[in-house]
Amino acid sequence: MATTAAVGLPKRATLKLENNLSYKLSILNFLMGKVTASIYRSKDLSVHQWKVLSVLYAHEPMPASDILRWVTLDKAAISRAVRQLQRLELIERKLHPIDGRSVNISLSAQGRELYTRMSEEMAVLQASILAGYSEEKVKVFLAMLSDIEQRLRDA
Repeated sequence: MATTAAVGLPKRATLKLENNLSYKLSILNFLMGKVTASIYRSKDLSVHQWKVLSVLYAHEPMPASDILRWVTLDKAAISRAVRQLQRLELIERKLHPIDGRSVNISLSAQGRELYTRMSEEMAVLQASILAGYSEEKVKVFLAMLSDIEQRLRDA
């Protein structure tokens, strides 16, 4: 019987729960959400606001419509998060320099400072979660996640 290279399972075998990637990633997402929630909640932010801040920190400036590519939120949730972040003065909206019909969003100085503090807390948490794994294993793990993400985007 032929087997899959990844986990040595027969091709027609029923996928066991402990080998089900979708299940594993769902559980990890849920558990990570639970442990990271205290960080953004301590700053009076929602998970949606944190996601938007994170994307803007990495890719600013950008129109709100481009944020869709980077987060698992619908347009309405992004719009709400952007409005709330603007009200909190954590982001700024400016007309696009070339296309005056488009608005770019970027972090304000206050937003950048808040993101930096929160990111430092997230880094400490991540280090504690990954403690005991070699730097090489962590690099391979993160590279695999990026590769899987790209495969799923391309599917």
